[in-house]
Amino acid sequence: IGFLESIAISKAFARQNGYEVDSSQELIAIGSCNVMGAFFSAYPVTGSFSRTAVNSASGVKTTLGGLYTGLIVIFSVLFLTDLFHSLPQAALGAIIICAVIPMIEFELVAKIWRLKPLDIIPYAISFFGCLIFDIQYGIAVAVGVSM
Repeated sequence: IGFLESIAISKAFARQNGYEVDSSQELIAIGSCNVMGAFFSAYPVTGSFSRTAVNSASGVKTTLGGLYTGLIVIFSVLFLTDLFHSLPQAALGAIIICAVIPMIEFELVAKIWRLKPLDIIPYAISFFGCLIFDIQYGIAVAVGVSM
């Protein structure tokens, strides 16, 4: 699931910004990070759709944006935790939703409809399945439907 998410994110941003993604290189990078992380009790590594969308909407062009984001998170955890305690989760969700909405490619649905209308069915099932249920169930049902 993590690899699927990472490839989906990278290909969406590759289309948007005009560059190529090598899925073999992604698999090697994510796999080696997860193998090395296993020796240090680390969390599994995947791509972060919401963080990537926020960086893209903010105009971040380099990987230095990750360092800057990390410093802001460390500062926030150390000094601003009490201020964020009473912030409703709905406000945090709204920030993520506002960052992700520009990533929805409505013109892609029209293109799929023109090329092969029957392919809209697995597309819609995977979209609504991931929206309503967990992502792994939405992807599993979409794979089953597309077979």
